[in-house]
Amino acid sequence: MKLSFKDITFIIEAINNLIKLYQERLNNLSLDEREASDIGNDYIFLETLRDDLVKSLKQNSDIQLSYAPTPVSIEELIIPVLQLPISQRLALVDAITQSIRLELRLNNP
Repeated sequence: MKLSFKDITFIIEAINNLIKLYQERLNNLSLDEREASDIGNDYIFLETLRDDLVKSLKQNSDIQLSYAPTPVSIEELIIPVLQLPISQRLALVDAITQSIRLELRLNNP
């Protein structure tokens, strides 16, 4: 299966959320030893999987950047964006924000 850049970033975000959930469960003092061990093992597996995906994403983004399209002026970008409904513009802002956060994480491990 070939995953796109967006697919991988979505999976990384989902893994991060699951890791947070596991952290909360591990902090729960009512867990028995077996359950805590299972969650701890899954937690370590998820961290490793996430790190591998981030590494893969960084390698793939380097390849993608070498084939980047010709730069477009700000004016050329603004005009079609202003024609979008507000809901789509907000979705675009969210997507750009997520991509910036991911790029910062990739460049500052």
